[in-house]
Amino acid sequence: MTTRPGLRERKKAKTRRLLRQEALRLFVEQGYDNTTVEQICVAADISPSTFFRYFPTKEDVVLTDDPGPLAEEPPAVPGPPEPPADDAVRATLHDLLARRLGPDPDTTLARLGLAARVPSLRGRMWQRQEAQVAHTAALLARRAGGAPDAYEVRVTAAVLAAVVTETLLYWAEQNGEPGLPALFDRALAQLGGLRPGPGCS
Repeated sequence: MTTRPGLRERKKAKTRRLLRQEALRLFVEQGYDNTTVEQICVAADISPSTFFRYFPTKEDVVLTDDPGPLAEEPPAVPGPPEPPADDAVRATLHDLLARRLGPDPDTTLARLGLAARVPSLRGRMWQRQEAQVAHTAALLARRAGGAPDAYEVRVTAAVLAAVVTETLLYWAEQNGEPGLPALFDRALAQLGGLRPGPGCS
């Protein structure tokens, strides 16, 4: 059960949306590299110190996700480390998608479209994968048993994190078509083809 955010949280979310809205508008109008933090602040009528409380750098306006609602945290499954089962992989991929997509898919599409077009932003997306892999490994470990640092869990988490990033970039490059559910179904089918069968070494 979710609770309604308090007034303070709603005001912070509104300021964050305004900064991002004005930043994206300026990036489209005059280019990412030609837009300064000062220009974003003037457009949003917000001080630079306020900007940096919400976004440590200009690139964070584009690359930092506003997490969407996730399913209830899965209960831990005790047991020895094993390759995560297909249902655990599917549920984890669904959670990652919800978190990356956030509460405003249209804004996420605009941000990712910009990241796909600006080489420096695209490169930074991939540099941030390590933190995403750690988060994914923790989710997988709770669902499938074992430890987050088990080899099988880490490898599967790395693959899933890469699949999420690459799928979102492809989705943005195609301007939101086909839809994400269809793309992730294709990704799951591809992952199924790569998973070793019983007895494989």
